[in-house]
Amino acid sequence: MKFPRNLALGLCLLAAAASAARAHAFLKHANPVPGSTVAERPASLLLTYTEDLAVPFCTVTVTDSAGHAVQTAKPEPVPGHADELTVPLHITAPGKYIVTWHALSADTHKTKGSFSFTVGS
Repeated sequence: MKFPRNLALGLCLLAAAASAARAHAFLKHANPVPGSTVAERPASLLLTYTEDLAVPFCTVTVTDSAGHAVQTAKPEPVPGHADELTVPLHITAPGKYIVTWHALSADTHKTKGSFSFTVGS
């Protein structure tokens, strides 16, 4: 069967776009889990991505409901896990916390996102 030229071109572009989408570091998991309520105040945040990271170029900000930062240092790589970051936290009170992240994958693609979690009393 012979494909029309425009259809063949369209399929090639679709395949290229799907391949490019997989080459970005999107957030796969987090602990605390996005949208969750945790009983204990977490000492750190763990972020797991779909790709390996260029950690020195990644940023993570964690703020309380008043907008005050509660992370105590820059994100650090997790030894043996090039797709994970950990961020130390200093949470002193119950409430809602907002995580905003910017990731740079090892192949230099940028992604960003945000989520929240709540610390119960």
